[in-house]
Amino acid sequence: MGGSAFAAASAQGEPTLNTPRLTQEDYARLKTILKTSLQSFFGPKNKLDTLSEAPEKDNFGDIDFIVARDEPTDWLALATSTGAAGLIAHHPRMRSLAKLNTSPMPATTVERFAQVDIETVPTALYPWRTFYSSYGDLSSILGHILRPLGFKLSENGLFLRLKELEQAKSMLCHGIADHDGLLLLSCSPYKVMQFLGLSADRYEQGFATLDELYVWLGHCRGVCAELGWTRKQENSSDRAKEKRTVFMRFLEEWVPAHFPPLLIDSGADSDATKKAREVEVHKKRQETLEEAVAFFDVQADYDIMHEALIRAISNSSAASLLRPIVSLHSGRAEKQLTEIVRAFRRFTAVHRGEDGLLELGILETPHTDAECELWRLVDVVEESGERELRDWAMVSKFVKERWEEVRSLERKRVEAAKGGGVGRAKAAEIADSG
Repeated sequence: MGGSAFAAASAQGEPTLNTPRLTQEDYARLKTILKTSLQSFFGPKNKLDTLSEAPEKDNFGDIDFIVARDEPTDWLALATSTGAAGLIAHHPRMRSLAKLNTSPMPATTVERFAQVDIETVPTALYPWRTFYSSYGDLSSILGHILRPLGFKLSENGLFLRLKELEQAKSMLCHGIADHDGLLLLSCSPYKVMQFLGLSADRYEQGFATLDELYVWLGHCRGVCAELGWTRKQENSSDRAKEKRTVFMRFLEEWVPAHFPPLLIDSGADSDATKKAREVEVHKKRQETLEEAVAFFDVQADYDIMHEALIRAISNSSAASLLRPIVSLHSGRAEKQLTEIVRAFRRFTAVHRGEDGLLELGILETPHTDAECELWRLVDVVEESGERELRDWAMVSKFVKERWEEVRSLERKRVEAAKGGGVGRAKAAEIADSG
């Protein structure tokens, strides 16, 4: 929170508290006092510690503690036991406390407090979250390094980001969520460091200077001069990280000084240069994907997610391609088109006949979203993942002849849901799904 949580009143009529930045001496003294108090409150079964701060800091906005705890926390009791003068809730597992700073200072009429941020995390995630949240911008830097390779670093672990998920977003596919294309590789910091080529032993020793941290980060797979180019491709919200000194100095000063450009002059932004970069990034991403799947032993999980994601994207694309055809033959308004397209998703059977050609039919029992077979109607025709109908004429003929029938089946399904005692709200949810 950077020491600003108590700058505004937490409720109408409540006072603000003065939480100036802490000197190194105050930080060390209060950290020791609070760690003892917290260990007494949580007991020996719950691991806890402060997060390692970024090197070379001479003052601190707050003191961050992380606690391994699976049970709910009585935060009011915790505030009382630590002698806190203020308590602010951020989410169920995190609170900010205001602890009186009693260090000797020149005479002042305003009491000084220290902001203490305490977060509880599931015990299984404690090692990872301690790693992820330490050293200031460490997770942001690692995330930036790994993004071009197809990885996502989050507070829950290292994930593989399937490239088809990015295609789905660019095509504005409906019903495709991030979790549909993010495969958890590991939440073990040591296994992740091993895969990334980072020394766990050196990490455990700690970093006294930024240069020590940067040298360690420089061994991470994916670190190259092209990091500066990938940074330029990010949108303005992503580039807000640049305002953070540790992040910016690594990308704009340390990397260029230690990694000479591998491609054409980095100042050249010709189409040929951009294409060469894209080809190199794509090649490296595919190679790293294969290494990651093997290293973390997730081939079976990857295959299942990959197949499901491709089908989901194809189903969404097929529904979008079906919409203008339904409009052409039904002449219905936009809202009714949604109902009819949903009906085709649920009640259309797609299979190949003995002659190998696609055949369409009507189902008696509706499909769920996962069972939808419209994906069989489309082919991928562009590297971007764009789809088109394999046989527009056949689909058009089927829609023209059967749209009223499938709409009737969909309406009966919704009515049956209402009559089955699921309630109007649930029936409406069923009607709007798909």
